[in-house]
Amino acid sequence: MKLAIFHMEEIPTLFMLEKAARKVGFSPYLFHLRDMRFFVGEKGFDIKVGNVSIKDFSLIFVRGFWNYQNEVSLLGKFCDTYHIPLFDTAVRTNPIISKNDDLFLLGRRGLDLIKTIFLENRGAEELLMKQFRFPIVVKEVRGKRGFDVYLLQNKKQLQEFLRANIPPGKTLATKTYQFQEFIPADFDVRVLVLGNKVLGAIERRSADPHDFRHNISLGGFARQIPVTPEMRRLALKAAKILKFEFAGVDFITHKKTGKMYLLEVNRSPGFEGFMKATGIDVPLELMKFFLRFVRKKLQ
Repeated sequence: MKLAIFHMEEIPTLFMLEKAARKVGFSPYLFHLRDMRFFVGEKGFDIKVGNVSIKDFSLIFVRGFWNYQNEVSLLGKFCDTYHIPLFDTAVRTNPIISKNDDLFLLGRRGLDLIKTIFLENRGAEELLMKQFRFPIVVKEVRGKRGFDVYLLQNKKQLQEFLRANIPPGKTLATKTYQFQEFIPADFDVRVLVLGNKVLGAIERRSADPHDFRHNISLGGFARQIPVTPEMRRLALKAAKILKFEFAGVDFITHKKTGKMYLLEVNRSPGFEGFMKATGIDVPLELMKFFLRFVRKKLQ
């Protein structure tokens, strides 16, 4: 059984996935998304990497595709045409990477989200100051691993940010930002979901007490915590709404009121810190999940 793992950057977790795939019996291939070639003609539609046709694979897993959304959209249509399993399901049904889009889908289903405004008007400081108290959190809608996230402390910083980052006219290269209420918290929680199962949860804390971001990728540290029934219910619900079979669901709890909010759902979560804190072999669990799916399909 041939498994294709598409990616946009070579990171250590890719080779962990490749090793786990071999362990359960797959023949894994690591493909960079830039190397896909699309063929349309009298013989139909094909996607190849080099001389290898994607038609020959038992399952395809897309591991991150920030800069390749158009290509992945075509890949989804291709897999639908030839009945090739493609994960996550959202790659086929909604191949858009955007915090805006995710929050819209989650918000209309009634989950407790942090107050958020999306805008592209550099003269909107009055609106933002009316809706929020400082500090204000700003996130680029396609940001990842805690990068492109800022904390604005006052009106001057807000004005400077708007002038520097929101141009008068929008282009394809223009970044889009969301502005959020700041929730004071000493940590956040990552719940890892696979299929209809929660693998576990970790508490993440920043190594710098002055940094409000708790991402492990920024130097934060983690420890395993019990998964509460509420965490389990909300994490599974959020992943199901977005159709993510593999997801990192992040929560934050207000340290004064005790209210828990859903921060975001990561469709391509990092898992090295999670593995270190919990001892759970995430790549192996993921490949076992894929293997069960392929065997069920063959039956």
